[in-house]
Amino acid sequence: MTDAASPKAGPEPTRPSPPADGPEVLGGRLYLGIAMLVLMGVISWQGLNVVIDRSLHPKAVKPVVPWKVGEEADVEVTLITPDAKRLQCAHDTALEGVHCGYTANKRPFRRVPNAPFDDNDQAVIQPYRTADTNALILLSGLWAEPELALRLHREPPVTGDVDKNLRFVAYCRVRFVGELEQVSLRWDTNAKWGEEPKAMVAKAVRCTLEPPNG
Repeated sequence: MTDAASPKAGPEPTRPSPPADGPEVLGGRLYLGIAMLVLMGVISWQGLNVVIDRSLHPKAVKPVVPWKVGEEADVEVTLITPDAKRLQCAHDTALEGVHCGYTANKRPFRRVPNAPFDDNDQAVIQPYRTADTNALILLSGLWAEPELALRLHREPPVTGDVDKNLRFVAYCRVRFVGELEQVSLRWDTNAKWGEEPKAMVAKAVRCTLEPPNG
């Protein structure tokens, strides 16, 4: 006979199961998520590098258009405002009224009588490099163009440290008037002269600071 006062033995209580996102599962997912983010970051960074590399080193190089005396062409010239005075050439020949700033013996070219005292050196030939193909061109009248003259006025050259000057591009229509052989060039006022076998000479027809399709 059972004791009525003694409690009935019930079923053994069960332990609650750990939540689905317990520490172990959550830790695993967290590490997996971090790994995915890192991988995505690497892929994105590599993709960005590919885009940058293609921009700096395009597969299709811009073709060089042959220049011919008597014809016009569009050129993109890279320069800074100090170039108005520091880029110089030396040669005895004058072509259609334009000439280097110096003669072949490195003396200043004689001014034409009654020539304007300050015309932004419209008749002076200077050496430049094209921005898109790095081709040498001897160009006159660049700084006499209205937009370039205004740029020079608004942005006076920093002559003490040329690296502080902002480099920009002038988009010019030019007409080729001849070719100089054995021409001396220098790329700074106090730099040494260097010899160039030959270089095409052009006059600026019009120049702008805005890209043609801008």
